[in-house]
Amino acid sequence: MKRNIAAILAMCMMAATMTACGGSNAPEETAAPAPAETAAAAETEAEAEDEGPEEEPEAEPETEAEESDEEADASEDFTLLDVSSDMIEAGVYAVDEFQNELVFSMFTAPSGTAMASLFVYCPDGSGDVICGTYTAETETDEDGINWTKLSVSDVYTGEGYVIGFAESADGQVYIFNPAGTVYEGQYLSADDTVVYMGTAVALMG
Repeated sequence: MKRNIAAILAMCMMAATMTACGGSNAPEETAAPAPAETAAAAETEAEAEDEGPEEEPEAEPETEAEESDEEADASEDFTLLDVSSDMIEAGVYAVDEFQNELVFSMFTAPSGTAMASLFVYCPDGSGDVICGTYTAETETDEDGINWTKLSVSDVYTGEGYVIGFAESADGQVYIFNPAGTVYEGQYLSADDTVVYMGTAVALMG
């Protein structure tokens, strides 16, 4: 079942230290080092001091997997309230004899995914919303009207619904809900579609 919009939208560092220690008791008698050996040892020690501390390795660049995770998180944060007019592909508004209002939209999410939504607002303040990705198919009825059926995978419930729209030869537009009820509607501009969607959210909130 579709969920109420209010319920839907209410949406080391580690460090390592290396230490070295060791030694042994020297024999009672040792031979004195030759001058050449002493000079070579001193030169080696001086070179070691001049080298300075070991440089830290450069941090590795962010991997593609990390970038994908960030994109997924951003996508999960996206809601219908974030839809802007430049994302809208189509918008239709309809009202029936009982003053139930419907707002149908098709839009492209920031991820580039094609989405469809249907708001239904009732006079008593209740309502439902369906939104998700879809597959589309078109069929023509006996009156020559081409009906586009959208099989929507609802992102909120995980269930599938069929909604859609049609346009007659004279330009009249229709939309229908999952129950198959057809409503005569009117096209909305992209800006009006966003306003109607936002108003539906506010009324059902």
